[in-house]
Amino acid sequence: MIFSKKTDNGKKARFGRKVRNFLIIAVVVSVLSGSVLTMRQKQTEAFSICTNCILCIPGDTLITIFLLNLLQEFWDGIIEDDIEGLLNMEENWIVEDFFEDFWLRAVAELTEFLGAFGMYQVEIVGTFFDAKNQLETRRLFFKLHAEAHKDYHPSDDFCWFGTNSRSLAASESRAKLNLVALSQRAIQRQLGYKDNLAAGSIAADKDARWHQFVDTYCDPKDNGWENVGTGLEKACDRDGSAGTAQMGAIDRRRVNLDIDYTRLIESKRTLDINFADGPPSLSADEEDVLAMSANLFGNNVPTRKLSNQKLMTSPAMRNLYLDQRSVVAKRDVAMNSFHSIVSMKSAGTSGATTGANTGAYIGAVIKDLMPTATDDEIFEIIGESPSYYAQLEVLGKKIYENPDFYANLYDTPANVERKSVAMKAIELMIDRALYESELRQEMMMSVMLSSELNKRYREVRRDLKRGSD
Repeated sequence: MIFSKKTDNGKKARFGRKVRNFLIIAVVVSVLSGSVLTMRQKQTEAFSICTNCILCIPGDTLITIFLLNLLQEFWDGIIEDDIEGLLNMEENWIVEDFFEDFWLRAVAELTEFLGAFGMYQVEIVGTFFDAKNQLETRRLFFKLHAEAHKDYHPSDDFCWFGTNSRSLAASESRAKLNLVALSQRAIQRQLGYKDNLAAGSIAADKDARWHQFVDTYCDPKDNGWENVGTGLEKACDRDGSAGTAQMGAIDRRRVNLDIDYTRLIESKRTLDINFADGPPSLSADEEDVLAMSANLFGNNVPTRKLSNQKLMTSPAMRNLYLDQRSVVAKRDVAMNSFHSIVSMKSAGTSGATTGANTGAYIGAVIKDLMPTATDDEIFEIIGESPSYYAQLEVLGKKIYENPDFYANLYDTPANVERKSVAMKAIELMIDRALYESELRQEMMMSVMLSSELNKRYREVRRDLKRGSD
């Protein structure tokens, strides 16, 4: 090492100086001993000792100074060499003993320990991170699981919309078919279609309707009845025997039902009307509706006296017949509103007593509103097969009359959104029904306006014809 080389060279130089200094010191000692022996006694102060100078020589002061300088150099060299040796030993100890044997090994061991301990701590921290991620993942999984269970678990209130609207489309289609059937039957009656009671003549139509009135709708107490034999008792005698047993309507619940719009149409939600299956006989509601239609529209059917021969030979008869067809068309526009209301209240496609169907669920909704009502009373209101009108009324009105509906709005946000969408769908259906009603109203207004303008048109045409003549 560098420190070892410097030490060797320094030792050689110091050795030479020591030999030289030793010789000088020997000479100085001999001179001083002679000086001491020859020194003269001098007067000194207290605590001083004076002796006679022995072997004193001239210039002993200079020699003494010289010798003292030599001694100082000698001891300075020795001290310097000692200090340098001690510093070199210290440096060697720091480098070789302390640093290499102790510090370097200790630092290496400390580094190894800190590395191992640090890796152990990193493993612990990594374990914490793994546990943190695992717990957060499991927490997120459970949260999503709970949200999914909450969001995809429909409430009973939402099921009201789903179960009560299952047969809406089918019931509406049947209502449209009944509307077409009622319109066709009305036109056939007006035009005298074959096998129709009004086909022969106006008198035949009136006669058939009279017998129907006597058997089905006649009330003996009408027409100013006061006692036996007054009022309509004789007119309501079905067998002509003047007995009271066969007097008036056979079913007393149908008295005057051919003219009572409120009892027949307005107060009922479902009418037993279904022309889709084409039954061999009419139901009571079907017969009542047709009788009311004849009383409301076209009480006097067009004349049947326009024979085929007259229509072929007389232009005036042809014009008269076309005028009659114009009247029939206008009547059909007026009858369309009545027939539309009746068809909306005609029996739907869902029965109330067969299987799991809409009628049973609609009955359950009404049951919540009328807890004390029996099943027969409930189905008397909504019908055994609820009509399109009845189903729409339950969805658009009756559900919201139940306080539980508003209490159950305190539900999950997803279920509230589902209910909102269902309510919007019902609102759109109701708006569509209102739109169709407004179209029928506009059509009737246009026909009425056209009929009023016909009078002015005939006057203007007559004046033009008179002016041209």
